Amino acid sequence: MNRVNNVLITGAAGFLGATIVAQAVASGLSVSATDRVGSAKFSGVSFASADILDLNSLSKIFEGVDCVCHVAGLAHIFSPDAHSGEKFRQINEIGTANVASAASAAGVGHFILISSVSVYGTNAQGIYDEKTPCNPVGAYALSKYNAELRAIAIAQKSAMALTILRLATLYGEGDPGNVGRLMFALDKGRFLWVGNGSNRKSLLYKGDAARAVMAVIQRPASGVNIFNISAPPCTMREIVDGISNSLGKHPFPLHVPAPLAMLLSRYLSKILNRRISGLHQTLKKWLAEDVYDPRRFQEAYGFQTKTSLEVGLKREVDWYRQNKQNGQVVK
Repeated sequence: MNRVNNVLITGAAGFLGATIVAQAVASGLSVSATDRVGSAKFSGVSFASADILDLNSLSKIFEGVDCVCHVAGLAHIFSPDAHSGEKFRQINEIGTANVASAASAAGVGHFILISSVSVYGTNAQGIYDEKTPCNPVGAYALSKYNAELRAIAIAQKSAMALTILRLATLYGEGDPGNVGRLMFALDKGRFLWVGNGSNRKSLLYKGDAARAVMAVIQRPASGVNIFNISAPPCTMREIVDGISNSLGKHPFPLHVPAPLAMLLSRYLSKILNRRISGLHQTLKKWLAEDVYDPRRFQEAYGFQTKTSLEVGLKREVDWYRQNKQNGQVVK
């Protein structure tokens, strides 16, 4: 494929989207951005407000665009309600289909879909690679998997190339997700060890995630390609210690044995209110091994993550402290 000159980034005001925009501008690309917000403060970027569920608002933003990086989506609903599943379906699945269809109709050559390793599910053991069958568990994971299927179907009916990037759990400055919640719990003294922390997790610093996206933008491939993107795995102990050391606060040393915690959570999830009903699944995920193999992407693009876990967590904690002092952190 030809070199990309003009890239459109959806979800440009978000946690990852803003980081991709900054790197794309720094690389000298012509960048346009879109989000539902009324404006975005990016120097040298053409911004248009658009809703991915409104086809009319999408119809005019693809002119002259070579590549679309679709970052917009819904995640991090930690108190689900009866409508959460439909919200995920609408924004992640239908929204992706809308953007991909509009891009294809406009003659865009390359579509990059930001997906998630959650599509693999939690039932398999060992290390997940791109050949591992997907078995998404929960509304979010299912919506991301169905978004992939929608995008593949659209790309295969057109000349538009498609690259799907399944990102490991993101963290970094302004993190709205699980690592950010863990940091907040440690800061407030609300953390209690469950298990011994030896289970491994795959994380990805947001700057490295954006670097991976930039590699794909600058070296577009033909056809449909799917890649895992992850830093080397780390243990839960390393994650908790990294955050604690940066905060200067350490959790209570008592450990609740994993079998006991799982037994109690299974019982409590059956008898208490909706807020507690997901406790068992939360602990199950906490104790699980979540390791994803990124070698296919590394070999295809010569890519390696640059930010160590220690450095990335310190940056997140420093951002959190600064914004907490300014009254801008809300949990």
